[in-house]
Amino acid sequence: MSEGSRRTVIMAREVGFCFGVKRAINLTRQALAERNNVFILGDLVHNKRVTDELEEKGLRKIEDYGNEKSGTMIIRAHGLPKVRLQEAKNRGVDVVDATCPIVLRAQEAAQMLERDGYQVVIIGDSNHAEIKGILGALENPALVIDSIEELHEAKKSYRLLRKVGVIFQTTHALELCNSIVNEMLMMCKEIRIINTICRPVQNRQDDALELAGKVDLMIVVGSRTSANTVELAALCRYHNPNTIQVQNADELELRDLDGFRVIGIASGLSTPEDLVEAVRVKVVTSELEPAAAS
Repeated sequence: MSEGSRRTVIMAREVGFCFGVKRAINLTRQALAERNNVFILGDLVHNKRVTDELEEKGLRKIEDYGNEKSGTMIIRAHGLPKVRLQEAKNRGVDVVDATCPIVLRAQEAAQMLERDGYQVVIIGDSNHAEIKGILGALENPALVIDSIEELHEAKKSYRLLRKVGVIFQTTHALELCNSIVNEMLMMCKEIRIINTICRPVQNRQDDALELAGKVDLMIVVGSRTSANTVELAALCRYHNPNTIQVQNADELELRDLDGFRVIGIASGLSTPEDLVEAVRVKVVTSELEPAAAS
């Protein structure tokens, strides 16, 4: 194959783990090295390779800590409602808090808005662990919305008040949040907004979207259980319909590359860098004809 017919692969500026994920993994590894009976509610991060590795080192994943009266509980990177955290401490369980510092700041922002008399409105996925942690940090119920349709429904059912304080799920896309806030401005008398979107997340999204607009095919690497990865793929797909998401190199079919010359690669925040590199290598080596090595 001639040099002129080779594919061009362009990597996003940042791939692999974000700071919060690295911190959570390092804290968990340290706890496993120093302590016995280490367990966690749910997954530390949304990546099976990572969770499998930690479980091999001894981390127990549990659904309920009701029977746990000793040992060490890891708080996942997405955080945990404070009432559940206190319950564990009351049982005599040690706690290693691996909550991302940016998620903690979002919890603190919600608490401040509540203290100042605002109805707390969180723009995000109500089923996401991070949102459940923020809700658990508040004294009163908050309103969680994730679309303009949900916003209109909240207004129609009198759940949206006239004085609201708005925060965002830290991994949400800014353009989605902006569209909801702009609509909200027409519905509420007073709005206070605290931008809790993670800046590294925003930078990655901006970079990936710029890259998606330049390439023939965009590949986003990461777990389908990772909300930020799924959202990143959806955003890229909006700007470039030729966007696919794969969890690893094994999922990438060579026929997926047919007809595409310039290929971009980005990743979710909880995707190990070596998984991204394996995808890059597969794309590059797919161009080499078997006879070329002889």
